[in-house]
Amino acid sequence: MTAIDLTADLFFVSALKAAADSSFTRLLPLADLRQPLAPHPRFAQRMLLGLQSVGYIQPELSLSWSSDWLSSRDWFSRGFENVSWRIVRSPLESTDALYNWAEGTDPTTSVFDNWLRMWEDLALAEVAEYTRWSLAQVGFNPCWANETAGALTTGLQTFSIQQLMYLVHIALRSLALQHQRASTGVGRLGHLFSSTINNYVQRAHAERWTIRGMVRTPELPRSAIATLFADAVTGLGDRYYTERPCLDALARALVAGQTLH
Repeated sequence: MTAIDLTADLFFVSALKAAADSSFTRLLPLADLRQPLAPHPRFAQRMLLGLQSVGYIQPELSLSWSSDWLSSRDWFSRGFENVSWRIVRSPLESTDALYNWAEGTDPTTSVFDNWLRMWEDLALAEVAEYTRWSLAQVGFNPCWANETAGALTTGLQTFSIQQLMYLVHIALRSLALQHQRASTGVGRLGHLFSSTINNYVQRAHAERWTIRGMVRTPELPRSAIATLFADAVTGLGDRYYTERPCLDALARALVAGQTLH
């Protein structure tokens, strides 16, 4: 079992939990899910496209659907999130492989590094979506969150998800204050926001701030993949949010999980 296989199984089992119909023959469209598949919409799209590329699922885009996509008058309300997917891979096979991934796994193998990269990717998606949501809440352009990826990635090298969310929160307050003073044009606010986050990250690290972190808002519920990864696959639990992504924290969670079992 390779790291790539396990990533595909993680994506697939998460999709089954969030989107499978009662017969486990198809995945519902992203727009129809009761629980988010991933922390960020783009991450959810990445998951589905990745699964399609390895043959786990196929989009339901047969000739009978062609008129819906070629001549639909409501094209502005239909997109990737409205596509259903046919399940090709055996759900049981992927579920067994994912839940038993640690059996016979050497701690020095790339699997552990792969889980760390997944934690880092998910953490970035969590904070990016929180940033997008926070901007929209105060009437700013949520697309400005796209400019913060570099600053957020840097922040996650030192801080946890919830700690970095707090730094985003105070950076947004600073941005709103500058905007009220009319000291910065709207066209530059997105870039200024990214710079402000980066400045707070650097200050908090250099001055060793004690950051308790932000409480997760109910308006951003846990996604299927975050729940599966944190609770079932790695045993991180709440540490998924409260500790920075690192091999040490991951190893401690895995050891604790094995001890309990």
